[in-house]
Amino acid sequence: MSRFRSWLWHLAGGDAPYERTLLASLLSVLGEHAFETHRRTADATRQAFFELSEQAQAGELDAVIPFVREQRRDEQQFVEGHLNDLRDLVWSLLGALSKVAQDEAQDDAALRQQVQQLTQQAQRPDALNIHDLRQALHSLARVIEQREQRHRQTLNQLQGQVHHLMRELAQARRESTTDPLTGLYNRRAFEDSLHHTVGLNRLFGYPATMMLLDIDHFKQINDTYGHATGDAALKWVAEQIVRVCKRKSDFAARYGGEEFAIILRETCLRDAQKIAQQLAEQVRKNPLALPDGELLRITVSIGVSELQPNESEEAWFRRTDALLYQAKQAGRDRVAA
Repeated sequence: MSRFRSWLWHLAGGDAPYERTLLASLLSVLGEHAFETHRRTADATRQAFFELSEQAQAGELDAVIPFVREQRRDEQQFVEGHLNDLRDLVWSLLGALSKVAQDEAQDDAALRQQVQQLTQQAQRPDALNIHDLRQALHSLARVIEQREQRHRQTLNQLQGQVHHLMRELAQARRESTTDPLTGLYNRRAFEDSLHHTVGLNRLFGYPATMMLLDIDHFKQINDTYGHATGDAALKWVAEQIVRVCKRKSDFAARYGGEEFAIILRETCLRDAQKIAQQLAEQVRKNPLALPDGELLRITVSIGVSELQPNESEEAWFRRTDALLYQAKQAGRDRVAA
């Protein structure tokens, strides 16, 4: 840490503009992928990292180490806390199963004792009477009834705990595949969907198209209005994507930064072009209203391509990305297909 601190002082001296830019970019990446802790929400953490990024770019570095240290400690406590909750639940399940086994053993011992007594009496007819037989049968019935009751109670408890665990796992799975800022899927989920789409195409020949969308001049929005407005712009564009690509089979994700990726299954290139044009027009004609009442006009560039026979995932993505680049080079606010 002392070397890192010395490096920060070197950056603050104004002799290392490239290194300051590198540190600012690193802090922005940490903010972009922030998650909630007990101290801060994901949005609050993201905003704090973006502010640190701006300060680092300006050479103001005093707050970097204290904040990063505190955040890393919070993240460690957050993760360990969730792991402990999961561990406690597992131990609870194991404890319930152990208690069931113990109760079963006690019941079996009582049943064996009753059977032995009846067997001994049966061997001595003069010692066998109706009262003893009724009492033994009553005891057996009671043991069986108690066992069934305990089974139902234990089963209900285990069922509730398992449902709770499944909800926790489902929530964790959703969080691991969802972009926290926009609510769309994240890059990891997109790569899974891309893999499945190519597989379906090879098996059944279903058509599929990909759209890569980039917000035009997004850096200028951040530099002019700040990261809070930049985040609002990302959310707003995500909302427009959801409004246009609203079929159940449509898959939309935030690929990274200001770039979005959309997979349209069972859609040919001609239909996908129409959807892309509709999306670009939707963004263009509906400006984002800022808190002070100003209307921020946003445009997007979109690359569209249809999956070719036997084309790999990487080749399809690269081809679509090249079309996105072509749209931006041609002047932005347009679709290249």
